[in-house]
Amino acid sequence: MMTIGRYLRTKRFFKEMTLQQVVDTVRKDYNFSTSTSVLSAIETDKNKIVDGELLFVLASLYGFDLNELSELILKNLKESNSRK
Repeated sequence: MMTIGRYLRTKRFFKEMTLQQVVDTVRKDYNFSTSTSVLSAIETDKNKIVDGELLFVLASLYGFDLNELSELILKNLKESNSRK
């Protein structure tokens, strides 16, 4: 199952950016503050809740449509509910 964290990590990988580069870019280009530890926790699925504003910023930075992410989240919810 593709998690939100794995999805975001993959998008960052294809942009060829380090976590520090993401932090620096979102601060400079979007006036948004985050940290490498927050991003790492999200990408490794240790942090299951992701700030909505951060998702918008990452979608813009990585170049993906939030509908893609929405479909992934809803699919994961349906799969986890069907296992119960």
